[in-house]
Amino acid sequence: MAIFLTAGNGVQGINESLFLLTPEWQVRLAVLGQAGLGLGLGAVLAIFQGRVVAVSWLLGILVAVAPNAFLAARLLGARADAKALLRAAWVGEIGKFAITVVLFAVIFASVRPLSALAVFGGFITAQMTAIGVLAYSGWVGNEQAVTKN
Repeated sequence: MAIFLTAGNGVQGINESLFLLTPEWQVRLAVLGQAGLGLGLGAVLAIFQGRVVAVSWLLGILVAVAPNAFLAARLLGARADAKALLRAAWVGEIGKFAITVVLFAVIFASVRPLSALAVFGGFITAQMTAIGVLAYSGWVGNEQAVTKN
């Protein structure tokens, strides 16, 4: 299944294949968007807020990106049959939760000095970025997403 973005309802002269966003690309864009925005804002924070806040921010980004990358790898590597995909989704979600808990525990137990606000700010920003990228890839302005098999 692929998602084609169309300008309006079949505007003449628009080649729909130019706007192809497969589910694999949507997932890759979400993970890369998380990492890219996190690194960019981390650099800005390093300049204006200092090293502790920037490192804490980047650790929060890591706590969001690493589990999401694990889930993406599980789902994109699954076989096409429904049972295998469902199993991959369950294992991926449980693994994502476990990785998130372990990373937060390791960070708060071992990293000093640490800005807890920056850690959670980075984590929340990365999660919102993933949601935004996935939402944007399904609906862009006045363009409508049309699903074709």
